[in-house]
Amino acid sequence: MRSPSSWRRVRVERGIYLVPNGRYYVCARRAGRLRARTVGPDLALARSARAALVSSIEAGLEPASPRLRFDTVAGWWLARFEARVAAGERHPRTLEAHRYHLEHHLLPALAPRRMSALTVDDVAGLLGELRAKGGSPKTSAGALATLHGIVRYARRPGWIATNPVEQLESHERPRPARWRQRVLGRGEIERLLTACAPRDRLIVATALYTGLRISELLGLVWDDIDFDSAWSMSARSSPAPTAASRLGAWPRRPLPRSGTSRSSRSSPGCSPRTSSQRRSPPQPTGYSLPRAARPMDIETSPDAA
Repeated sequence: MRSPSSWRRVRVERGIYLVPNGRYYVCARRAGRLRARTVGPDLALARSARAALVSSIEAGLEPASPRLRFDTVAGWWLARFEARVAAGERHPRTLEAHRYHLEHHLLPALAPRRMSALTVDDVAGLLGELRAKGGSPKTSAGALATLHGIVRYARRPGWIATNPVEQLESHERPRPARWRQRVLGRGEIERLLTACAPRDRLIVATALYTGLRISELLGLVWDDIDFDSAWSMSARSSPAPTAASRLGAWPRRPLPRSGTSRSSRSSPGCSPRTSSQRRSPPQPTGYSLPRAARPMDIETSPDAA
């Protein structure tokens, strides 16, 4: 019997060979051109790597380097996402959520893995580990969403042949509980506004009758309100605090006028205002919600603003 040092590669099955160092060599041919790579000593990993190689060749993609690691691709994806946030296309809080899941869940488990060898079993194992650690379905869903974004980013240039997140079975996917939101009744609204301090009553009433989020209320300016269209309100989230905001100067960006705002709210039954009133907004002491839109009078004082 020959010694291992004198081996040549030994065919295990189609497209998979065992080489003298104990690793597997996988290959596939297209249009007379041979594409090949060497993987680890695990036969199951070799079969997965060859399937990915064949899929990328059939899709007309150049196979990725087998040394391209998950943490490298994740860093490129995150830098691209940061550029979109800087351009105003995505929200900074979404970026913070992605960073959190990368640092706490994805990189500790997948950082050294080769991107091209990532499988659906790896994804299912990651979700199982999160559940075993006591993570909520919402946490697992957030980590899975971040991973899905990275894999989709890697799929386009062919750094990975298939998307393992899309191959998950329905029972393997986290299902966060959907909490039913309870709407305050008329009497509860009256008691809430009565209990509010005078300076807070207007902003609480605006939140109640428009459905704006707190971040949208903080970012609301007079130019966001269209008095000629039944008080149609275009809202955007307040920008994240900066050094300038801590000194009392919040950075303001003009709201796009044509369908680019994040949400639009309107109060029914509101009478339109004239253009002169829109250019000169009313003083806080004289501002109140329209009678048709409020269940009770809201009293304000000169220091309510």
